[in-house]
Amino acid sequence: MYDYLIIIDKINQQFEQFKLLVLQETKEVEELENFHLTPQQEIIMSYIIRHEPVIAKDIANHFDISKSAVSQVISKLEEMKMIYRQENLINGRKIFIYLGEKGKEYYQLLKKIDNILVEKYYSKASLTELTNVLDTLNKIVGTK
Repeated sequence: MYDYLIIIDKINQQFEQFKLLVLQETKEVEELENFHLTPQQEIIMSYIIRHEPVIAKDIANHFDISKSAVSQVISKLEEMKMIYRQENLINGRKIFIYLGEKGKEYYQLLKKIDNILVEKYYSKASLTELTNVLDTLNKIVGTK
């Protein structure tokens, strides 16, 4: 147990250092601040980007939050033109959520930041090493 605690402390220190690197890079990309997203909105936008089109129920289930909480965030994101909702033509009760004009700009900016991180940091490790990190994180959080 003690050995785990020592390693976990070192992992946490490295995560903190990595967060600082990412924070520095995102500060350099000033446009990110122009979106004025809360941390919750950022996380939900990331989910929408990865799973578009989505429905509010999927977001609520994924983050284990109420549908009304999701609805509030979605309404605000729609107001900001980050997303738009469209009725499912087959099942009118389902409303699909898509990236809006600003949401697509946000996604492009995130891709730009990812490219910077790959060039400056991730490229220091081999693809095999990065895959091993991913596999380890998947084991820890219980995903495949």
